Amino acid sequence: MIASSEQVALAFDWPHNQNLTRKIQASDGRSTLEYIEIEYNQDLKPLETVLSKVKRPGDFFVHGALEMPMPKVVIKGAGTLSFPIPEVQIAEIIQLADRAPYGRGEETIVDTSVRNVWQIASKDVQISGKSWAANFDIILAKVSAGLGCGDAGVTAELYKLLVYDRGGFFLAHRDTEKASGMFGTLVLTLPSIYEGGELRIRHAGREVTVPTNAAELSEISFCAFYADCEHEALAVRQGNRVCLVYNLIQKQAKGKNKTLEAPLNETSIAEAAAILDQVLKAPDAPMKIAWLLEHQYSPEGLSFLALKGADLARARVLVEASARAKCEVHLAIVHLGESGAAEPNYDSYSFRSLRNRQNDEDEDVEFSAATIDDSWKYVDEWRDADDRAVKFGQIALADDELFPAGALDGEPPDVKRLTEASGNEGASFERSYHRAALVLWRQDRTLDVLLDSGVVAALPYLKKLVAGGKLARPQAMEAAERIVETWSDDDVSSWDFLSIPHVAPGPADRIAMIELLGKLSAEILLERFLRDTIIWCYDGSENPALLASVNLLGDGKASEVLSILVSARMPERPNECAELLLALSENPSPFAAVAEAAVAALDAMSVSKPRTMLGEPEDRRPLGPQFLVNLQEALQLFDGGDTLCMAAAEKMALRTDIFSPVTLVVPGIEAMHKSGRAAAGVIAYLWTSAAEFLLMRSEEPPQPPSDWCLNVKLSCSCPDCQELQTFANNPGLRVHRFRVNKDRRGHLHEAIKREGLEMTHVTERVGSPQTLVCTKDRRSFNERMKQYRDEILAMSTLSKLAPQSGGSTGLSKRMDLAVKRAGAGVD
Repeated sequence: MIASSEQVALAFDWPHNQNLTRKIQASDGRSTLEYIEIEYNQDLKPLETVLSKVKRPGDFFVHGALEMPMPKVVIKGAGTLSFPIPEVQIAEIIQLADRAPYGRGEETIVDTSVRNVWQIASKDVQISGKSWAANFDIILAKVSAGLGCGDAGVTAELYKLLVYDRGGFFLAHRDTEKASGMFGTLVLTLPSIYEGGELRIRHAGREVTVPTNAAELSEISFCAFYADCEHEALAVRQGNRVCLVYNLIQKQAKGKNKTLEAPLNETSIAEAAAILDQVLKAPDAPMKIAWLLEHQYSPEGLSFLALKGADLARARVLVEASARAKCEVHLAIVHLGESGAAEPNYDSYSFRSLRNRQNDEDEDVEFSAATIDDSWKYVDEWRDADDRAVKFGQIALADDELFPAGALDGEPPDVKRLTEASGNEGASFERSYHRAALVLWRQDRTLDVLLDSGVVAALPYLKKLVAGGKLARPQAMEAAERIVETWSDDDVSSWDFLSIPHVAPGPADRIAMIELLGKLSAEILLERFLRDTIIWCYDGSENPALLASVNLLGDGKASEVLSILVSARMPERPNECAELLLALSENPSPFAAVAEAAVAALDAMSVSKPRTMLGEPEDRRPLGPQFLVNLQEALQLFDGGDTLCMAAAEKMALRTDIFSPVTLVVPGIEAMHKSGRAAAGVIAYLWTSAAEFLLMRSEEPPQPPSDWCLNVKLSCSCPDCQELQTFANNPGLRVHRFRVNKDRRGHLHEAIKREGLEMTHVTERVGSPQTLVCTKDRRSFNERMKQYRDEILAMSTLSKLAPQSGGSTGLSKRMDLAVKRAGAGVD
């Protein structure tokens, strides 16, 4: 069904749909919403202009590591190297090596105060191996891409093997051209044990310090840079660094070749940094901005290293510009989508194909949106500037945070589905984009950005600050305070489910927050977090973290907070509270108030299930015998333990609807007998109360009804219900047949369900009208017989556990007789 103009107007009134769709007129004059339209940030046009000029990928340096089978490296006079290279072999190499000189003008000088390095000439080094050539080509390809060499043919020519022993270094210098077409240097560091030896490289006002040590001994690290870069090898502090140095050579073609030079993006970086600083500091600045990349990248393959072409070039400019403008930058996936009522284009497929499809969804058929019922804009799949995954989760995206303008104009959605009309439901659609983007925000607004989507997104940031130690502690404390405040103020009713799924913090998040506050030694914040948050969503998973926090809070404050927690949560989480109490009983002296709170809270126990923050029934472990065992074993260890244990037993004896003698008390008594850790007086009391209850219930077998009369009076006085009532109250009639139409059968169904009548109803689909067959089933008596059998078995168990007292003997005999009378066949 095509939407009316009023419906379309209503759709556009929604805040999250405004500016997200475009309204057009169909050929018959009816309004439809044709495709997703994105609102872009127009204030970022200057930055778009700067980035549009950055097309050549690459940088003045590139570094990385490749895991591979180690090559066979043979040094004349020293033999084949082992990996990692042992010190004995390095000593042999040094015996054969010469001091490496350096060039000064026309001179070649050996001066260990400038260059303290040993060298082996390339003619004395042979490198081979089954996979060496292929792996070297991989490294060369990475180097060529990282330096932005494009389609220029690049080869590498071994120049020297160098050994930096302890204290070895080379002061800042530039490489001279050693071969025709040389434009840069490639350094491969072979696996050995050492510390230090970083390369510091400078170009066009920028400086980087690159580690040369691979993370794993199965890797060879590489670093390459342009020849005009000033660079230095920092001193090796421990061990020995052994590296292969190659000249990078541009293949010469016929005609004049321009020597490759490092991409000069300094001007673009400086301009971009200035624009970011200006735009993001404006009073009405967006909280963050997201630059949509040109190429498609899957979440699995999302990585700064995997960026292609202009995306790679612009990403490097933005990363450097962000650092200068004191901004955070991440790589992520932007999700933009909408769903609602659809108007299919029936010319694009035939009714025959519609009927012959195997499911109700079609990704190929064309359609227009009649109304927009839901829309979403968010970012996830985060990676930081060091290419590490970050668990920020889904963070909402505002209308003015996307650029460049028009990036998705004319682009077909990445996902487009049409669901056919069925029954009373019309056709519906869903369409969405999933695109990679660089997301930036000011460093001093990081917490604002993350908390905008809830505390779950902010926890990784806090964890990073806490790991920063003393220097980051003030910032970490400020962040922790805001997270605690946001967590306690978060109102489920305010969540905007039309924007993104708000990720509610779960048990792991609560535990992580407790632990982080502990590492910060933030006792005041920890107490506030426990009082304002944990008490109301406690599910027992926090117990180890709560116990660990006792030392920070101090005994008195911990006892106060945990008493409140147990009082509030024992009715919903009795098993978990009993386990917490049992753990506290290992050091019972400070926590007598917690034990008293646990006993008092037994009065608030309820048969109804607790509710989640969203109002749904909360999963709860069944109340079983282990609860009784844990509670009694814990209580007796606190001050006044005997009194506490008996008080708990008395409360349980009075609430058999909650503390079932069959499923909780009797098996609990059995378990306490075996453990031998419970007080004899408490066991005797629980035994007696359970025996009296079971005998009152099942000393005599239940008697079946003498007839089929249900003795009911129905609230409805229609003829069908009156006929139903007559049947229900008829003592001799078990089955009745109602030959009525569908609507009247439905009315009878509802009456049977509403009144709780003990009968089944089945429709015989023969004839017209069809027949509703109602059969009385005595379900209440059958349920009572099941309870009776369970109670007889409980009496059999209880009789064997009888205390050695005069009062229990008589109860035991009566239970034995009841068991025999039931014919349970129990010895």
